[in-house]
Amino acid sequence: MKNRNGFTLVELLAVIAILAILVIIALPNVLKMFRDAKVNTFTREVQNIIRSAEDKYVSSSIGNKEIRCFDSSTNVLNLDGRSNILYVVKFNDKGKIIEISARDESNELIANNTNGIQREDIGKKYKVSEAKTSITDCDGNELVGGEKSKTKYTESELNGADPVLGNGMIPVILSDTGAVTYAHEYDEWYKYTEKRWANAVILVDTPSKEYIAGDTILESDIRAYFVWIPKYSYRIFNMGDYDSAQDTKPESQIREIEIEFGTRTTSEVEGECITPMESGLSRASGATKDCQVGDLMTHPAFLSIPSNGFWVGKFETGYNQNSDTTKPITGENIATWTKANAQVNEEKPANLIVKPTVYSWRGSILYNLFMNAYNFNRSLDSHMMKNTEWGAVAYLSHSKYGIKDEVRINNNSNLLTGYAANEKDATASTTENSKWNTNIGYTASTTGNITGIYDMSGGAWEYMASYIDDVSLTTSGMINIVTDKTYEIYLDKYSKLVTSYTSYKYRILGDATGEMGPFWGNNSSNYQSTWYADYATFPHGSSAWFGRGGYCTQTPLTGQFYFHLNPGGVHANDGTRMVLTP
Repeated sequence: MKNRNGFTLVELLAVIAILAILVIIALPNVLKMFRDAKVNTFTREVQNIIRSAEDKYVSSSIGNKEIRCFDSSTNVLNLDGRSNILYVVKFNDKGKIIEISARDESNELIANNTNGIQREDIGKKYKVSEAKTSITDCDGNELVGGEKSKTKYTESELNGADPVLGNGMIPVILSDTGAVTYAHEYDEWYKYTEKRWANAVILVDTPSKEYIAGDTILESDIRAYFVWIPKYSYRIFNMGDYDSAQDTKPESQIREIEIEFGTRTTSEVEGECITPMESGLSRASGATKDCQVGDLMTHPAFLSIPSNGFWVGKFETGYNQNSDTTKPITGENIATWTKANAQVNEEKPANLIVKPTVYSWRGSILYNLFMNAYNFNRSLDSHMMKNTEWGAVAYLSHSKYGIKDEVRINNNSNLLTGYAANEKDATASTTENSKWNTNIGYTASTTGNITGIYDMSGGAWEYMASYIDDVSLTTSGMINIVTDKTYEIYLDKYSKLVTSYTSYKYRILGDATGEMGPFWGNNSSNYQSTWYADYATFPHGSSAWFGRGGYCTQTPLTGQFYFHLNPGGVHANDGTRMVLTP
C-alpha cells in the first residue's frame, strides 16, 4: 500500500474555510483597534494643542499683546504633531480656555465650557466623534485648512526656485521705511518680476517676545537679514578669454544680462552647455562642445552646493562686541562703541551680526572670517561668500529682475553698513550720506529698492572664499582649510597657471571677473573693466585671495563688478559677507 503525501482538495478547502471564519470573527476587533489608535492619537494631539495654546497665551500676555484666540490659519501654534489638524482655541479675559474645536479627516472634538477646559478632560469629559462639523476660525470664517496645509505662495516666474526657509528663518516683508513684518508664507511676500526679492531674518537668542505672522518685528530683536537668490541660468555674453589689458579704454560692453530662473540644470543640447566648474575652462568634463557666447548655462554658484538657490547677507557682516551678545549694538546707540570696536581678530561666531547701520567687521585674518561664517549656523549650512556666489548676485542685479545699473557706493567713512553716497559721482568718503531705508539709500541696493542687497559697492573690501591654487597661503592662515575635503565645496579654486594681474582668462564663467572685459590700464593701480570702469586686478603671487566691491574711499572704481587681490592677512579695511544654503 502506498503512503499518502500532502492534503486532499477537501482538506484544503476545509482549512481555507476555517481561516476565513477566523478572519471574519477577528476583523471587527482589528478594525476597532485601528480606530481606537487613531482616536487616541487625535486625543493626544488635541491635548498638545491646548498645551501649546496655554504657553502662547502666556507669552503673548508678557509681550503686551494678549491674544485670546488661536487657529490653524492665522494665529498659528507651534505644534510638533500632524499638520492636517484644523483647530480653534479661545480664551476668556482670565486666561482660561473656554472653547476648543479640532478636526482632521476622520475625527473631531468640540468643547465649550465657560468655567474652563482642562487638558485631562479631553477624551473623557469631552469625547472624540466622527468628523462632520465645519469649524470657523478666530474671525468667524470657515476654516478649510491650516497654515501648513495651505499652498505656500510661489512665483511662477521662478519655475520652482522659490525660497527655502531653514530652521529659525522668518520670512518678512520690508516697508519702504525699513519696518519688518513677519510674512505669511502663503501670501505674496516677494515678486521678482517686480524686482521685489525675498527677505528673511534670524532673531537674537532671546527676543523681547514671541512673534507670529502679521507682527512687526523690533529691530533690536533681529540678529541678521538675508536675501534669496533663486537658481538660474544665464545667456553667456562674453567668454572672458583675456590675458592682457589695452592701453586705451575700449568701447563699453555693458548690457542687460539674460536670466532664466528654474531648478533644472542645462545640458549639451542646442543653445545650452554644461557648466564648466573649473578655472579657465570653457569645456566641461565630458561635454561634447565648448560653451560659447549665446549659450544658456546654469550659473556655477548653484552647482557646487546643490540647491534651488541661496540666501546672501543683506549687508556686510558686522561684529557685536556687546557683553550681551543676544542684544547687538546698533546704529541707534552707536555712541557706546567706535569703528575700532569692529576690528577683531578672533573666532567667535556668536558675535556675528548682519544688520544695517552697524560697523562692518574688519581687521581679521582670513581664517577667522572663514571659520566664523562656517560656524555661524551649521543647520543652515552657513559659509563665507565665494567669488561665484558674488557673481551670481552681480549678474542678477544687472538683469531685468534687478537695478540693471551700477549700485551706488557706500562711502560712509565710519564703515557703517547700508549707506549710500548722496551723489551718484561722489568723490570723497564722508559721514554725509544716506541710510538704506531712504530714496537715496535704495540706489545702493541690487534692486533699486529696499528688498535688495547692500554694500556691494564701497563700504569695506569683502574677502571671498576664493583663491589661486599652488600659491603660498601662510598669511591667510588657510593652508589646512584648503587641503581639508570638509571645506572643499565652500571654496572656489582658481588655476595655478595664473601669473599676473591680467590673467583674466582663468576666470570661472559666471564669477563676474573675466567676462567683464575687455580691460584697459598699464599698471596694477588702474586696471579697469568696460563695465562702469570698475577696478579689475586678478590675484596672483603672494596675494592669492579675491576681494570684491571696493573700499569706501575708492570712488569711482567701486561697484558690484569690482575685483582685486589680497594676501588674506589682517587688514583694517577688509571684511566679508555670509551665505546660507539650507
